Formats: sequence, C-alpha cells, structure tokens
Amino acid sequence: MRVLLVNAHGADLGHGGAEKYVGELVAGLESRGDAVDVLSAFPAQVDASGGKTVVLHATDWRDHSLRRIRNHLGDLVCNPSSRLRDAVAAARPDVVHTNNLPGITTAIWEVCRRLGIPVVHTIHDYYLLCPRVTLQRRNGTPCCSHPAYCRLRSARLGRWSQAVREVIAVSEHVRRRHEDLLSGAKFHVVRIPIAPFAPDPLRPPRTPPRTIGYLGALGRVKGIADLVEAAPRLADLGYEVQVAGEGRLRPLVEAAASRGDLRYRGPVHGDDKLRFVESTDLAILPSTWEEPGAPPYAVAEWLAAGRPILVARRGGLVEVSHLLRGAVAMETGAEGIVAAARTLTAEAPWRELVGSIPAPDRTAIDRWVDLHRKIYELAASASRSSTRRR
Repeated sequence: MRVLLVNAHGADLGHGGAEKYVGELVAGLESRGDAVDVLSAFPAQVDASGGKTVVLHATDWRDHSLRRIRNHLGDLVCNPSSRLRDAVAAARPDVVHTNNLPGITTAIWEVCRRLGIPVVHTIHDYYLLCPRVTLQRRNGTPCCSHPAYCRLRSARLGRWSQAVREVIAVSEHVRRRHEDLLSGAKFHVVRIPIAPFAPDPLRPPRTPPRTIGYLGALGRVKGIADLVEAAPRLADLGYEVQVAGEGRLRPLVEAAASRGDLRYRGPVHGDDKLRFVESTDLAILPSTWEEPGAPPYAVAEWLAAGRPILVARRGGLVEVSHLLRGAVAMETGAEGIVAAARTLTAEAPWRELVGSIPAPDRTAIDRWVDLHRKIYELAASASRSSTRRR
C-alpha cells in the first residue's frame, strides 16, 4: 500500500501530539512494507519521517505573522490549487490520510476526489470548528466572539467533506463535536496506545508523593497559570512542583521559579525527559480547554511510566478518568488542583492508586498501526466500489 500522510507540521517531533502520531504511523507502516510519504505545510524542527517529507511553505506561522494571515485566508478560500494537486499526484498514493490542516486546508480533500484517491481523516483538535483551533481566546475565555465568521469558515472548510470516506476520532468527545460536519463519513474512535515509555522499567514513584510534574506546552489552555497559582499551596501540602516545556507562558513559569514557588527545567528531550519523568511522583494535566484526546499523548506517557496523573474534567479527559486506571479527575482552576492533590497525600490511597496502573502493553503500537491499515483498506474498498458503480 502507498500512503500519503498529510499534516500541517508533518512528523515534526518538536511540535506536538499530532506530529508524534504521524511519526509513529510512518515507522509502523514502513515496518509492514508500505510505502509512506509525508506532506507538511511548514518546515520541521525535528523530522521523524526519515526525509520523506514534502513541505509546501518556506515559513512557519509561529514565526511569521504574514504566514498566519495567509493561513486564515486560505481557510476561507479553500482552493484546490494545482500546486496541491501536483504534490498529491507526485506521491501516487493508494490512500491519503489527512490530519491537522492549517496551511493546507480541506482543499486537499477535493484534490483527492478529483484524482480518485480515497481519503481518511483524523481529528486531533477543533480546526474545522474554530480558527483558533482551541475554542478559546489566548486569555483562556471562550472563543466565539464572531460566530457568523466561524460558521462561514466551517461551511467553507466542510464543503469538500464528501471526499472523506473514513474519519478517525481520538475520543468520543471529538467524534460528537464533529459528526454533523462530516456526516457522510464513517467514524472510528481510535485511542492513543499506552506503550512502553522507556526500554527498561523506571524507578517507581515515592510514597507518599513528593513531586508534582507537568511536561508539555506552556500555554494558557493547558492550565499553566492555574498550576503556578496553586504551587505555593501545594508546597504547604508537602509537594514540590516541577515544570518542563516551552511556550507563551514561559516568563510566568520562570518568574514563579525565581520566587521559589516551583522548579522550571526548560524544554526536555531524550535522556533529560526520561530523568524528568523518573524524578516525578505525580503528574498533572490541568487543561482549561476541551482537551481532545482520550488519552492525549501527555497522559499516555505518564501512565506508561507508572505515574498517576491528575486530569481536568475537560473534553476527552473526562473519558480518560473513567477508562484508565491511574488517571484522577479534578476540577479546573487552582482550587481544583489543590483539592485533588490533597486527597493523595495519605499513604493508603496513594499506594492503591499507583498499584492500579497496568503495565504498558508492548503490542499496543502494533495493534494501533494495524487498525489504521484496516481503516485505509475500508476507504480503498469503498472507493473501488464507487468507481465500478460509475
């Protein structure tokens, strides 16, 4: 099978979860003998595609305001351009699997329809519903300040959806939010697998827990401001808060570190990431947005490392707290963080929580990749049937 994986940031491991998802698919599909190419809108920092990525734009929207404006205009125009057609045709795919589409747009779906190539789409966030992708403004308040514009934009993006045959949602929550927009496609909920975090087992967390760790983007939607506010009161409970990552709220985190409220480790990768995780007893994901994944990679990795995690009751994280042992639901805001952390200071409930986390499944990634291949085959089979009917 020849597969073209399409994602705004390709398989750039320096960006986020959708990029890790694409990178793992590249490796898994190639190990099964499939030919895989990647189409990316923007240049990569850390490319996991093995040099198989074609890039559409020379600049990244994060660094160039003009590129950001062009992205938003592109969402409205949504033009199946000859450049996009040539990029898809050059890969000669049997199936095109689209993911995040800023800088590319759903015009690629129409390109594929015209070329007779079946499309599978994975929903990782709210791009199809919200120009900010998060359903929130930068200050954390609900978005929708221009509902007429958002409806127009979604209608423009959705008008090519008849080309999408199969949709993969990373949670039931995401499926429910999008099923009307992609009503002509068949939905599959495919959750991120909890695979081994490291080649060898990590040192178990301490009893009682002494450190609370956050690892990820330092953005308002991730609840970082709430964690910083809660840090002094967590210290009163006997916890040390440690944070690793990069993002817009880094100055806020650094200021808290300079006051002694928490420890900031900066961005961590490779062995540094392993040491950070091993030095953490209890993890936290205090998101204020409707976190799409159930679980997101952030939760899957902490549980795979044997670390319980506090998760906000937001979006797909509500499912996580019901589905996965070791994930503890909490209310959003600093008060919710402190209240949840307080319940785990006693030795008995903490030992029970740590002991409930199952060992990571070494076959989970293989089953996850095989499930994607089955969905590709469904899309290809439906495409062949449609061609015969015509």
